[in-house]
Amino acid sequence: MARKGSSKVRTGCLTCKVRKVKCDEEKPHCRRCVGTGHKCDGYAPAPGLLWHRPRHLFPDVNDAGERRSLQFFCEGAAPFMAGPMDPYFWTHLVMQFSSFEPAVRHSVVALSALYEQVIRRPASDQQELDYSVVLRHYNSAIRELKTASEPLVLMVCVLFTCIDFLRGEREAAIEHVKHGVFILEGVEDSCSWIKEYLSPIFRRLSIFPFFFTVNTDSFAKPIGLHDEIPAAFGTFSEAQYFVDGIISRTIRLVRYGDSYRLGDLAGSPVPDELLAEQERIRVTLDQWRLRFASLEPKLHDPGTSEVMTCSILMRYEVARSWLEMAFNHTEAGYDSFLNRFRWMVHEAERLEAAGYCKDTTTFSFEMGFLPLLYYVVMRCRCLETRVRALSLMKKLGSPQENLFELVTMHAAGKRFIEIEHGALLDEAGDLVGEALCPGLPADEMRIRDVTTHQKPVVQTAANGEQVTGRMVGFYMRAADGRIHVRNEFVPVSPL
Repeated sequence: MARKGSSKVRTGCLTCKVRKVKCDEEKPHCRRCVGTGHKCDGYAPAPGLLWHRPRHLFPDVNDAGERRSLQFFCEGAAPFMAGPMDPYFWTHLVMQFSSFEPAVRHSVVALSALYEQVIRRPASDQQELDYSVVLRHYNSAIRELKTASEPLVLMVCVLFTCIDFLRGEREAAIEHVKHGVFILEGVEDSCSWIKEYLSPIFRRLSIFPFFFTVNTDSFAKPIGLHDEIPAAFGTFSEAQYFVDGIISRTIRLVRYGDSYRLGDLAGSPVPDELLAEQERIRVTLDQWRLRFASLEPKLHDPGTSEVMTCSILMRYEVARSWLEMAFNHTEAGYDSFLNRFRWMVHEAERLEAAGYCKDTTTFSFEMGFLPLLYYVVMRCRCLETRVRALSLMKKLGSPQENLFELVTMHAAGKRFIEIEHGALLDEAGDLVGEALCPGLPADEMRIRDVTTHQKPVVQTAANGEQVTGRMVGFYMRAADGRIHVRNEFVPVSPL
């Protein structure tokens, strides 16, 4: 006798049949699957339709241009948006919602049109992009949102932020993320798919404003940042969620520490509440590493790649060294992490040797290896290791990750090394001749921080050629202990 609730599901989508739940049979994807964050695998073909092949994807979209943009995004953009992260949100959830939510569909069409222009434009082409299609569908998405639910607004908020990234609109991206974090606080527990997919994305998005804006005081913290680490991680996604929270707390602490490292309070006693938060994060980091070490042997899921594992461990290493140096007004403390920096470069080289660089694309929404390797270039004072890290930025980094641009970071990193070691590097980043300081530079020669102006600058070289670059400020300590900014024009060449 069958148990109650276990009767066979004879109709409905394939996913509901496997789960043995009643399907609402909505086409092309049932709402039950989409609403609970499951992948709807569609419906078994009727016997007389086994040989039927649809002429195109998204058959319910009548406009041929929209259909083409949706198909292009599905095949040529969505798989790469997550960088080294799990792409399921982009490849499945976004595409499912775009089939029955007009606001999502218009947002994806706008994003697809912009993405296609960006990846097909030659690096030397500085002409303005054509935003006509992008803006038309962007505005249509806004109109559809006037009657949309807050969960739907959150998804569109992510898509709008992605458009801002591609356009290089820093302030607009920051405002969209602030708005999303605010909404998330009230609706996170209302839908399982929000907690599973959108909460981790906004947790990571809450990090980038601290790199691109001075005023971060008004930026809300994502909820749950101070949640205790569980006794064991059940999945890789859970481990990722908690390390992202640790990184978010760490960068906030580092920004609070700027005054004690670079400002007028350098050398002054650090407030007890900041030191207490540093200790709490330190303990949490230790707990995270122990839990992840126990999880690693169980990571046999083909969805958890070696790339994802390498990425999460490199993020942990960055958080560890950054946390310890949050209030240190000298740079010498980073030297105690030299072996960890060498490990990061070794692991990155292993990925490159395995062919990971072949999977990189023009743009990824998530931060990938680019900012992690740039951190090594800045904070590792072993000349050989940081030159290798500089080279790996081009091999493992996408031309743009989030708001981070490869050409700008590579040029700034190259100049970083030249200043600290008295060295000369060619355009590829290879050492030319002998460095004046091949060993660890003295503390007074070390750069404390760096800022890069957003807008390109064109200058005329000695030979009369026009050279495009960025104004970069290198923060250094003078002999009297005060911080001064060394502003330079740094040429930026297409890679």
